[in-house]
Amino acid sequence: MERKRVVGVVAVLGLAAAGCAPGTPGAQELLTRRAEALLDGDRAAFAATGDASRWEPLHALPLAAWRYGAVEVTGRGEDTATVETELRYRLDRDAGDATARRVLTLTRDDGGTWRVTADRPARGEAEQLWDQDAGLRTAATPRTLAVAAGDGDPRDYTPLGDAAARAVGEAWDTRVRPVVLVPESTDAMARLLDAPASAHRRTAAVTTPGDAPRVVVNPEAFGTLGEEARQIVVTHETTHVALRARTTGRTPMWLSEGCADWTAYRGSGRDPAEAAPALAREVRGGRTPPHLPTDREFAFGGDAGTVGRAYEGAWLACRLVADRWGEGTVRALYDAAGADGEEAALREVLGVDRAGFTALWQADLRRELGARRTAVRAARAAGRRAGPTASAPRPRRGPARPCGGAAPRRRAG
Repeated sequence: MERKRVVGVVAVLGLAAAGCAPGTPGAQELLTRRAEALLDGDRAAFAATGDASRWEPLHALPLAAWRYGAVEVTGRGEDTATVETELRYRLDRDAGDATARRVLTLTRDDGGTWRVTADRPARGEAEQLWDQDAGLRTAATPRTLAVAAGDGDPRDYTPLGDAAARAVGEAWDTRVRPVVLVPESTDAMARLLDAPASAHRRTAAVTTPGDAPRVVVNPEAFGTLGEEARQIVVTHETTHVALRARTTGRTPMWLSEGCADWTAYRGSGRDPAEAAPALAREVRGGRTPPHLPTDREFAFGGDAGTVGRAYEGAWLACRLVADRWGEGTVRALYDAAGADGEEAALREVLGVDRAGFTALWQADLRRELGARRTAVRAARAAGRRAGPTASAPRPRRGPARPCGGAAPRRRAG
C-alpha cells in the first residue's frame, strides 16, 4: 500500500473529515488509545474506546506488546465505518511479535464520538484464541506459558513445557520458553490455524509459523495419549519453536521433523522397533524405503501409514547422524542445511552425498528394524516380563502419530 493512500484513508475519520464533529479523534488515534488502555490494564479507558466484551480474555493474557498498524478504511457510512489494520502483539514468553490482520467496525454515537463496536479476523486470517472464548485461563512458570479455552486446565501443560524446554536446551544448547495454546476442540484448533479440521483430527499438536511460534494442542487427540507420549509431543513441538529462526525453505522436512523427534526421544532409551512400528513392519517385509522421506509424505491429512513411516524414518536418520558423527554434528547439519540446502550440507558436514547418506540410512534401518534383531529384542522383552519386575506399560498413542510437527511451513527461502 502506498504511503499517500494510507495517510488519505486515515484522514477520513480524522479532524478534517467532512461530517465529523470537531475534536473527533481519527481511527488511528482511537486504536492507539485502545491499545494503551489494554496494556495499562485500564478497563474504564478501554471501554471508553468502544466494545469492552473482549476485555476479559485479553486482560487474562500476559501481554508484552499490542499495537495497531496503519489503518485503511474499507467501508464508510454516515455514522459507521469499516477499517482494516495489522495487529502486532506479543505475549510475555513469545520470541517475537505475532501479526494478525483485523477488521474493525467503528460507529459514531449520538454525541459524535467514534467507538469500536466490532473486531474480527480479516478474510483469510486465522482466528485468535480470544475470538473463541471470553473465559481464557493462563498458567505460567519461568519457562512456560499455557493458555487454555473451554474446559482445559492450563496447569496440566506447564510441567510438560518445562520438561520440553530443558530437553531442547540440552540437545541444542539454546534457550526456549514455549507458549502452549489449548483451544476447546479440534474444530477450534483448525480455526486457529485457518485450516480444515479434517486435516488435524489425528494430530495431537502443531507449531504455528511466524516470528512468534506457539504450540497449539488438539485437546481431543492429545487426550488419548499416555503421559510419556504427551511429553514426546510437547518436546517435539518445542523443538520446532526453538529452531524456527534456524529453519528456512532450504531445510528438508525429514531433517526438521526428524530432529524434533530425535530431541523428544533423546536419552529415553526407546527401542527403534518399538518407537517406529510402521517402518519396522515394512523393513521386516523386505520393503526398505528407497529414499529419505520427502516433504510431501509429511502432509497433514495424508495417508496415516505414509505419514507415520515418514516421521519414523526421519527420526532414525537424525539418530544415525547423532550416533555415527556425534550430537554436535546434528546441530551443524541442521544449520548448514538451512543455509546451503540439503545436498551441500551433507557433503560439507558429513562428507557424503545424498545417495551415500541414504545408503547408510537404509543399512541402519535393516540393522535396527530387521527380523532377526527384532526377534532377539522380543525374546529379551518376554524374559523381562516373566521375571519378578514387569516392564513399564507403553504410553497410549492416538490413532496416528502422537505429534503432528510444525504447521505447514511458509517457505521463507
